[in-house]
Amino acid sequence: MHHNLCKNCEHTFEGIFCSNCGQKTNTVRLNWHFIKEELQYTFLHVNKGFLYSIKELLTRPGDTVREFLEGKRIKHYKPILLVFILAGLSGFLSLYIEMDYSQMVAEKNEITDQIPKIIHWLFGHYALFELTLIPLLSIWSWLSFKKYGYNYIENIIINCFASAQRLIIGIAAAPILLLVDSKYTMTVATYLSIPIYLATIWLYLQLYKKHTIGDVIVRLLLFGFLAMITFFIVLTLGLFCYIYYLSKTGQIHIN
Repeated sequence: MHHNLCKNCEHTFEGIFCSNCGQKTNTVRLNWHFIKEELQYTFLHVNKGFLYSIKELLTRPGDTVREFLEGKRIKHYKPILLVFILAGLSGFLSLYIEMDYSQMVAEKNEITDQIPKIIHWLFGHYALFELTLIPLLSIWSWLSFKKYGYNYIENIIINCFASAQRLIIGIAAAPILLLVDSKYTMTVATYLSIPIYLATIWLYLQLYKKHTIGDVIVRLLLFGFLAMITFFIVLTLGLFCYIYYLSKTGQIHIN
């Protein structure tokens, strides 16, 4: 058997992959053939992983999450990376969605004048909130469904998939927000959020379908209540930090 010297870690090995670092033996000079192979691999990887995960989350979300937790993972895109990519795409689309805030606040003062800016920032950074809240939401889902056996890390993965599902539906609904008149954007976005969160409920009901539906609903209500409190706490803290920043930079004055 011919022995090869790895160009990456200088380990001597047999075969086509280094047994120490995993690099291939054949590291040809970079050329157009290399670019072609990289593009083919990238496309096939996205097609077989990224698109497959999206399809599964839209058609059988709870079943596919449960199968992933049980070890059926090779066809799926990595859930944490999936959320980051979808969050980036969602954030990019939000840049093109306009809102009319002129009638949002009736009583004007230095602080209320900033509310439209705050709401615009929150709307444009919804995906950031999804990413930020996953570790916190996972604590509540773990406590709420602890009886069913999944640990905290597994709950992070569950909520990554749930977040990805919400982002997918939000991205699919983006053309509606792009076409609607800016003064109706917030109202339409509010209505569109209903099916988005119903989809999350569907995911959890399907994930735990082997358990009594009444027990699952009670635990889901507890999880939803804790999640709502967490969301408003994070939102309130963010609002106070923003107002504090404005006061320190002299943009508003608080008596």
